[in-house]
Amino acid sequence: MESFEFEERPTPGRGPAPASVPGHGPTQTIVIERAEKKGCFRRIVAPLLWVVLAIFVVTGIVTRDAGLLPGRLSERYVAGDVALSTSKIAIVEVEGMIIGDTVEHALRQIRQARDDEKVKAVVLRVDTPGGTVAGSDQIWRELSVLKLQKPIVVSMGGMAASGGYWISAPADAIYAEPTTLTGSIGVISEFPQVEGLLKKLGVEVDTIATGKWKDSGSYFRPMTDLERKRWHEVLDHTYQRFLRVVAQGRNMPLKDVQAAADGKVLTAQEAKRLKLVTAIGYLDDAINDAKTRAKITSARVIRYARPLNFRDALLGITAPQTGTRLDLETLLRLQTPQIFLLAR
Repeated sequence: MESFEFEERPTPGRGPAPASVPGHGPTQTIVIERAEKKGCFRRIVAPLLWVVLAIFVVTGIVTRDAGLLPGRLSERYVAGDVALSTSKIAIVEVEGMIIGDTVEHALRQIRQARDDEKVKAVVLRVDTPGGTVAGSDQIWRELSVLKLQKPIVVSMGGMAASGGYWISAPADAIYAEPTTLTGSIGVISEFPQVEGLLKKLGVEVDTIATGKWKDSGSYFRPMTDLERKRWHEVLDHTYQRFLRVVAQGRNMPLKDVQAAADGKVLTAQEAKRLKLVTAIGYLDDAINDAKTRAKITSARVIRYARPLNFRDALLGITAPQTGTRLDLETLLRLQTPQIFLLAR
């Protein structure tokens, strides 16, 4: 009777085959090949890396202008004829407080629209209570340069006040929605006083400064009359610039701007009566006006999306910035007096 011997033969390089078992008759060897086991890296990590690489290639290369390339924002289709029209109307969005990343994103949108020959006009979508003077002025300057090349029409959202109105002023036309709050033409700077609180906590602050003005506006002591007068002068200088920006942009006499520039928030109807806005209307009205001013009958309406980082590209989302960093830079910024254009 024929017997069988089962031999488990390792793959090459894994050691010698086991010895034969003596004392048996004719045998037939059935070889069972044992495959080399893959490590954790090859079984799990390597396929995952290939998936990541594939997503990155598809997002960054196939979608040519997906915002991953330096200096370029991605375009998102909003409305209009995609197939027939090569002209574009770009919606530039300024939303939220005019400070930090909001300013940088606004500047990038404006510059990209300015440099794109296919963009024939810009609709500035403003929905902000204002922000810093410096940030508002930077956006205003870029829009003033853009206006020399292409028409600009403003579409105001729920609020376009103070700094939001500062950046709207240079436009060829301003549309406010029926429920828009705008105006608030004025300047504000606030100086919290924490001296009393610190005394209750048993905390004292010693300040060493050169010159009598260096710690002006300190949170740790009351402001003197002389310091208060000086800060009024600084704010008035910025306020006068605000008035000139509005008068120039709206082609209004300075005295008429001064009459409306008492810091009060205005309804859309009040702003129209004071000639601070051109008409009551929605985004579509502003887009149609932009087409007319650009002398085109059809256009593809696009907007610019915030750039994606690598993590966001993998997830397919733009992650919101949440939380406030309480680091040294933030603390120093909180202690630095700043001038704001904010609705109150």
